[in-house]
Amino acid sequence: MMIFDHIGLFVADLREGRQHLSALIPIVDFTEPADDPKLKVRVQFGTDSSGIRYELVAPFGDGNPVSAVLDAGKNILNHVAYTASDLNGEIDRLRDVGAIPLGPPAPAVAFAGARVIFLLTPLGFIIELIEAAA
Repeated sequence: MMIFDHIGLFVADLREGRQHLSALIPIVDFTEPADDPKLKVRVQFGTDSSGIRYELVAPFGDGNPVSAVLDAGKNILNHVAYTASDLNGEIDRLRDVGAIPLGPPAPAVAFAGARVIFLLTPLGFIIELIEAAA
């Protein structure tokens, strides 16, 4: 089972991203930024007045997944994220309906080391799956 978690937005800089997102959407709270050297991203979550979470994702070092996307100006609204109680089962289910993993599951600092995976869907958007705590 998948449960909605957040919408991911790629930004060049977290501070600038917070300013713009707050000007556009009624953000009521931001988490502290988290650096993830393995995934090569710096992230921060903001929650709006209706409870929807947004993840700002900025580059963190060379070879990060954000810079090329920002340079191309495409897929800035990058992903929709869900927690999954059965990560491997959900990966298999999504693959069966045509989604393509963009890499293997990997632990993420933003989720206390829980594994995450990104899959490109046949509709051209990305789903992030976050392994739910057992």
